[in-house]
Amino acid sequence: MKKLLILLIPFTLTLTAKDITLTPLQEQNWQIEVQKPKQVSKIPLGEFVTKVVTPPTLLHTISLPFEANIKKLNIAKYQEVKVGDILVHLTSSQWLLAQQEAIANTIDLRHQESISKRKNMLCKEEIIPQKECVTANSELNIAKIKVSSSKALLRSYGADEKIISELFEHLKLSPIIKLKSSVDGRVINLKATTGKSTSPSDAIFVIQQKGSLWLESSIEAKRTIGLYEGQKVEISLENVTFDTTIIQLSPIINPRNQTRVVRFLLPLDIELFSGLQTNATIKLSRDTLQIDKTAVIKDGKKQIVFVKNPNGYSSLEIEILAEDDTHYFVKPSALLKNEIAISSLAILKNMLGE
Repeated sequence: MKKLLILLIPFTLTLTAKDITLTPLQEQNWQIEVQKPKQVSKIPLGEFVTKVVTPPTLLHTISLPFEANIKKLNIAKYQEVKVGDILVHLTSSQWLLAQQEAIANTIDLRHQESISKRKNMLCKEEIIPQKECVTANSELNIAKIKVSSSKALLRSYGADEKIISELFEHLKLSPIIKLKSSVDGRVINLKATTGKSTSPSDAIFVIQQKGSLWLESSIEAKRTIGLYEGQKVEISLENVTFDTTIIQLSPIINPRNQTRVVRFLLPLDIELFSGLQTNATIKLSRDTLQIDKTAVIKDGKKQIVFVKNPNGYSSLEIEILAEDDTHYFVKPSALLKNEIAISSLAILKNMLGE
């Protein structure tokens, strides 16, 4: 009986270019299973090797504009520091010369203040010509500028306001510079050693400040088509999944492997460390439909699915946007709101061909 039914089926089909008409009994005999496409908001871009990097804006370098000798080191590599923490005690002949010049400028300023005050009183009483007061006041302003320049030089040498104030008030040299941190962070590079001399080209400390890191990946250029800066994505790596954005896209393609560097912002609450290299699954935020791969069959150059209708099935060409191991992610369509066949596709395709 079953063989007879199979032989009669071709004669009971009414086919058009896209439609297949089946009775409920025929559909049951063919054991056609159906499934409704699932509405999703993310599509996979793929799995890529990524690396956590520190943005240059979070790296603070501390160096000296003169040669110095390190007397005492207070901070070790990878140690956390706060603003105002003393990093190192050091001394320098240039530091001593700068203080001597500052003291000389301070003494000259005091002298000019005394002269200017005395001459202004004499000019007021018209005892001396007014031009002498003008000259005295001009020399006083020059002395003030020299003192201001001396203070700026001492600050560039690492002196804080307390040391500068004591120097100009008591005219006493300080042989040691206490170099302090101007930022909060963690020391990630240290080239200072007790007893070692430094040069102006040396970066004594590199401090990584707290802030959002970057996640970088070299992605095949063809996969980056359609990506844009500011685009929302979902990234899964190291047992964490988070939403973020594309912050930078390389404007050039690496000619050796045809890839582009894509940078993502790593949220501040995700605890990953700079230098970590691992695989990451990246998904793009986009409304689409997810269907099983078993529901898609190739018809010439087209990818089609069979959509359930009251009389049977309609073949529908689909636009595949992305895929993973088990699913296709396709462009939404009004017809794809209905159930689609996920089995016996070869039989339906043959019927369509007839």
